[in-house]
Amino acid sequence: MREQRTSDRATSLLIILVIVSFVAMTIDIRAEGEGVVGTFRQGAQTIFSPLQSAATAVVDPAIDFVDAIANLAGLRDENARLRARIGELEERLDSVAGLEAEVASLRRILNLTPANESVGKVAAHVIARGDTFDASFRIDRGTSDGVLVGNPVVDDTGALIGVVTEATGEAATILPIISAAADGVRVKTPTGEVGILRGRGSERVMDFEVLDATEAVFADQLLVTAGSERYPAGISVGRVLEDGGPEAGRLQTTAVPLAEFGKLDFVVVLQWTFTTQLQTTTTTVPETTTSTTGGEG
Repeated sequence: MREQRTSDRATSLLIILVIVSFVAMTIDIRAEGEGVVGTFRQGAQTIFSPLQSAATAVVDPAIDFVDAIANLAGLRDENARLRARIGELEERLDSVAGLEAEVASLRRILNLTPANESVGKVAAHVIARGDTFDASFRIDRGTSDGVLVGNPVVDDTGALIGVVTEATGEAATILPIISAAADGVRVKTPTGEVGILRGRGSERVMDFEVLDATEAVFADQLLVTAGSERYPAGISVGRVLEDGGPEAGRLQTTAVPLAEFGKLDFVVVLQWTFTTQLQTTTTTVPETTTSTTGGEG
């Protein structure tokens, strides 16, 4: 019963407040003359302003969150596009770098001058490489370009690589000096010691042997071809790797070739054969006794 009375009182109080508000608005209209619409607008603003502020406080973060998600998706797409573009540019840079390396190599070949300027040269591109069991490689020049079996081959700096062992009209096969199957190269030191340089196979280290040695050799000394039936004189071949002295007239040590065989792209075939030996040898070097372990070139 008490709860019902309390409810009735609350209802009555609410009715009274509504009536008082209506009367106050009527008086305000008559006093100021702003019109019914303006009065209701102000009243509505007064009543709903707190509600609007509360709604804004709730809705704005939600809108910002949705915008952030949309922007995140857009950023992911943009990042993917940028990554793809970067990949394309990197490929172009690699291509440009490769072309620059080729141009530099061809320029070195153009400026390369053999010991005897009368010896012709044929620039060639390496088109196939050998493997662990066969170090030979092929080039894209052959007999139609003046390349013959027996022609020496150097890199774009003039360092000895090997010799042409097979040639067709459009291609040729080169046997490198580091191959165990290659004949030894007859070389000499700056002091005039003449010996044989032989390859071990896939290793870059080569064996250097001097018979009838009279002087020691030292690390980093340059070895050049001494002139023979296979190679003209004066071609740079390698450098002594370890010091070595004669023992009972014989000297044995190691050397490394100057050419980087794993990076060959362009090579130069020297149009030289044994018949032009006298024209390409600038000094007379006495022949040495051939080692029993192989021939010489």
